This record gives sequence, C-alpha cells and structure tokens, in this order.
Amino acid sequence: MSKIQSFGTKTRLKVNELLAFGREIEDAILDKEADTLKIAEQFSEYQRKLKDLDDGIVIVAKSAYTAEMNSAGTYRNNIHIGIIEHIRTDMRHFKVEIKEAATRLQPLVSTYTGAQTRGFDDQTGFEYNFLQELKSDKYKADVTLLGLDEWVAELRKANDQCALLTSNRSKEKAEKAVKSSTAVNRPIFEKVYDALVEYLNALALVNGDELYKDLFSWWNARIDHYRVVISNNLGAGKGGQTGGGNKPSLLPDGGSGIDRPGIL
Repeated sequence: MSKIQSFGTKTRLKVNELLAFGREIEDAILDKEADTLKIAEQFSEYQRKLKDLDDGIVIVAKSAYTAEMNSAGTYRNNIHIGIIEHIRTDMRHFKVEIKEAATRLQPLVSTYTGAQTRGFDDQTGFEYNFLQELKSDKYKADVTLLGLDEWVAELRKANDQCALLTSNRSKEKAEKAVKSSTAVNRPIFEKVYDALVEYLNALALVNGDELYKDLFSWWNARIDHYRVVISNNLGAGKGGQTGGGNKPSLLPDGGSGIDRPGIL
C-alpha cells in the first residue's frame, strides 16, 4: 500500500525552500483536482495557510499610500503657503483696515512659516495649531476681513485628509507586521501540511491507492529531493533518510523512523 512518507525534517528547510515545496504540492493537487482526490475542504485550508506563509515572506516595503500622501502633502503645503502669502500681501494693502488686520495676523506668519519643512505627521499637528489660532477670538475677525475663511476651511480639509492617510498607513503597517510573522505562519502551515498528508494516507488506506499512487510516488520523490537540500545545507543526514516513502512501520509507536538522520 503506497503512502506519503513523513517529513518531520521539513522544519529544517529555509523558509523560501519550504514555500517552494509547498507550491509544488499545490500545483500537483491542482493538476489532479482536489475534488477528484476527495480533499477539497482540506486543500482549501492548505492553500490559505500556504498563502499566509507566502505573504509573510514577500512583504512590499513601500506603503501603498506613499504616492497619495505625497500628493496630499503637496496640496496641504500649497494651501498653507497661500494663506501666509495672502497675509503678507495684505500687509501692503492700500486699504487701511485690511492692512491693519493683516498686520495683526503677522505674528502667525512669523510662527507658522515653513510648515512644509516638517515631517508629514509633525506637520499635521502643526497645522491643527495654526488652524486653532486662525479660528480663535483673537484672529477670526481679521481672517474674515481678509477673505481667508474659505482658505482656512480648505486647509482644515487638506489636513484632515493627511491625518486620515497617516491612520490608514498605520493600519497597513500593522497588517504587514502580522503577515510578516513567519515565526507564526510557518508552524501553522506545517501543521496543515501534516494534516493533509495524514488525510490522504487515510483515504488511500480505506479506499485503496489506485487513485493516489502516482501522486504519492511523485510526492515522495520531492520529499527525498528536499531531504537532500537540507543535508546539503546543514550536513550529511540532517534531512533524514531518503527512499522511505512506502516502507512499513518499524517502530513500536507506529512511526516509520524515516525522519531520523541517515546517510544520504
């Protein structure tokens, strides 16, 4: 009776090697069709955990929000600079009341010039302080007199958008941190792999191996290949003894013993 051999030493594979092995198994089952093999449910779980492992290895370093944040930051800078320049221009206004209002706003110009030189998130807090001052009882009448109310509203809108993008990027980073934890994802995948092998071996035992023997033969050959890979990486015998796929159990506990290091 053919069976898939145990592969306990897969824990010694490098994570990219384990992923390559996992993808080979996935492709082989897709070729044979999971429904035909009567493992549709188990294979779906296998694929999900394999994808989690893959996601943990291939992490896109650049944030998906980078371009949007750059654009939003530039727009916010333009509005901020527009308000500052508007006040500076009105300090030279020919109407006395406008010139005086702009002059009263001059301390804000001195304090809040150069906001765009700050870091993205630092600038967000800086802009909220600027907006608070512009809306304060001390300055709001002068802001209205200079026709800056729409500018202030637009700056708040732009700054709120920047704050939202920062929040979204933080969530993205948190999600990546979870995905990047191969220390978590790897043993989960290995456990699901073992469960799939156990289920397939049980099906072959109960229903006969006619449907499975070609797949099992190929599968065992790939396990033997990766045993050699491990031994090449870590030293002779570290991958376990090859060619043990269909040998009968020789151990008292029912194990095959093939994961014990042997001479390759």
